[in-house]
Amino acid sequence: MAINNHQNTSQIRELLDIKLFSQPFSDFSQPALQLDDCKSIAMLYAKLENTISVLSDMEARKSYIYPGGLARQLGFEPSQTEINSIWEDELLSRVHPEDLQKKYRLEFNFFKLIKSVALNERINYSLITRLRIKNSENKYQLIRHRLLYLSGTGQGNVWLALCLYNMVYDHPGFDVPEGVIINTSTGEIIDSEDGRFEDILSAREGQILQLINLGQRSKEIADKLSLSIHTVNRHRQNIFQKLNVSNAMEACRVAKATGLLHQL
Repeated sequence: MAINNHQNTSQIRELLDIKLFSQPFSDFSQPALQLDDCKSIAMLYAKLENTISVLSDMEARKSYIYPGGLARQLGFEPSQTEINSIWEDELLSRVHPEDLQKKYRLEFNFFKLIKSVALNERINYSLITRLRIKNSENKYQLIRHRLLYLSGTGQGNVWLALCLYNMVYDHPGFDVPEGVIINTSTGEIIDSEDGRFEDILSAREGQILQLINLGQRSKEIADKLSLSIHTVNRHRQNIFQKLNVSNAMEACRVAKATGLLHQL
């Protein structure tokens, strides 16, 4: 079971990578200035709120880590503060496996939301997730994780994202939600814990995936839906491509892990 959970988590992250890295990065307005400004923001958060701040550059596929007071409390000392990845794996390796899977799933939902709102409104949204992260004593400690997209291109693609890891205080009123998206300008709270990946597949592809999960073969699916086998096989290939898998078993596993496919 642990192996399957690890595989599911990796596959969710791969889906997120595909969506983020497939964006065309062009039409920047003073990109160096924006990057420098965002670095300053990340650094200030680390100093003023004692956070671990991680600024990720989707176009360059790099991250900048600013370890604040929380890093010392966790015993976290990054080997590098500038890494060639958008994922801070030295820190993420300490996150409880269940929470890590939840984190990636919610971040995918957040990415979809951000892509659907106007550029000037994106800074108003943030994703807050409760995580268990191992400290220097190898014990899980509750952490508040916050994700914001700070900058994009003129075409509307996400460029710079900021992750903030904050301490959780053991005091009434300081509870952290399991996973919510918040519009800080309106106070609207969007419960995303049950969010699904329904936008990845078309309605027909979702229907076919449900039947695949029931063990039906292409001919049976074709007969049931009054389609040609060629059409069913084309949908199957589209499903595999969108989910970044090579066979039906993997497709069903990824779909279940992400919430795309209801447990039947």
